[in-house]
Amino acid sequence: MMPRRDFLAAAGAVAAQSALQAAGASPVVVDPRPLFDISPWLYMQFMEPLGSTDSSVEAAWDYDRDDWRQDFIDTVKDLAPGAMRFGGLYSRHYKWREGIGPAAKRPATRNYFWGGKETNRVGAHEFVDFCRRVGAEPFYCVNFASDGEKRFRTTPEGDRTGDAREAADWVSYANDPDNKERKQNGAADPLNLKLWQLGNESSYGSRRFTRDEAIAATIGFACAMRQRGPSSKLIGWGDRDASGLWVP
Repeated sequence: MMPRRDFLAAAGAVAAQSALQAAGASPVVVDPRPLFDISPWLYMQFMEPLGSTDSSVEAAWDYDRDDWRQDFIDTVKDLAPGAMRFGGLYSRHYKWREGIGPAAKRPATRNYFWGGKETNRVGAHEFVDFCRRVGAEPFYCVNFASDGEKRFRTTPEGDRTGDAREAADWVSYANDPDNKERKQNGAADPLNLKLWQLGNESSYGSRRFTRDEAIAATIGFACAMRQRGPSSKLIGWGDRDASGLWVP
């Protein structure tokens, strides 16, 4: 059976050639030899707990089997994503330690953006396991000081912002072969998380970082995380604000 991507490429080429011939145009010769490498992370997928809006993460978990739904695994594997990203806006108030350890002891947390509560049944170990099963590279959006949203410092549930130390501890937990906390949670081997995104869309919305705050936070987080994992690849976000200025 031809892989899905190869089939789509071949079908597209045939359709284009047929259209040109029907129009009486000269045939186009396509050289299939690649000129540039394509990043394996180009065809990625995204997972975010969406609370009462769409319980996508919770709905993908089979609580009877206490495992991922097999039809979900099969569907994503067929899509063949090169990478899976976890977080989105939810990362602005996400505490990674609430998603590790015995499942029965993980606290339910409020979903500030999408409503409802999250059980944290799907945490770092479950997400990485899912990615390995579907052949995708896992990466997380870390809580990047809530992308500058100060309201998360004083929520009814306490301070939900994340600092550089918290992000660095996550790198150690995932990748340090001797990390005691991970071993206590039943994972003797590192999770080997190579990719990390600093926050979500950190210039999205009027309450996020200013430009100078974003620069300072990026440097602080990058230094702390790279100190724990020198080989980590960090992903940043930039966009133009309402005034047209570029904001990291």
